[in-house]
Amino acid sequence: MTNPQGHWLERGNEIERTVFFSDAVFAIAITLLALEIRLPDVADDPTALQEALIGLWPKFFSFLISFWFVGNYWVAHHRVFHYIRAYDRRLLLINLLFLMWIVLLPFSSSLLGEYGNQQIVAIIYALHVAVTGLSLSWVWWYASRDPRLMDTAQVDTREFRYNELRSLAVPLIFLFSIGVSFYSVSAAEYSWLLVFLIRAVLVRILGR
Repeated sequence: MTNPQGHWLERGNEIERTVFFSDAVFAIAITLLALEIRLPDVADDPTALQEALIGLWPKFFSFLISFWFVGNYWVAHHRVFHYIRAYDRRLLLINLLFLMWIVLLPFSSSLLGEYGNQQIVAIIYALHVAVTGLSLSWVWWYASRDPRLMDTAQVDTREFRYNELRSLAVPLIFLFSIGVSFYSVSAAEYSWLLVFLIRAVLVRILGR
């Protein structure tokens, strides 16, 4: 559909195709995360097996933290598209950019699982997750500024602020961790866990 200004726009249930496609990309990315964890190839020796399993901890750590980051982005993406009622070409392209970073996360996750003690790897992973969050924030920002795409009048004021603040909080934490990595790589990686406190903090602040 083309509006009088020549702006390509479609309305109605077609927005569901974008959501279904995005969900499929998330499912593939999460599946690929698990493929990096392989059974240890050791002899029939309990001691060797135990050591090999302990050696898999970095890969389990990268899987667990990446799984929940992807899961949190899926929840956030679902929340954003709950309010989007139409789309245009630019919104689709911004959403594709976001999905590109999502589907590439298994690579960064495997890099973290293999070389997580190196600063450059922690920086790459942090930048990756931060850029992913900023891309999703762009989706929200772009759609919420166009009444043809999102009717912001239907969004509760506190929920609107929550969505905007949360979409920026995650990238800020990861960008902050890059600075921390110059002092301690382990501290930088553990600082990523602050992401899971964002919701509680924002709900408390906005609930006042």
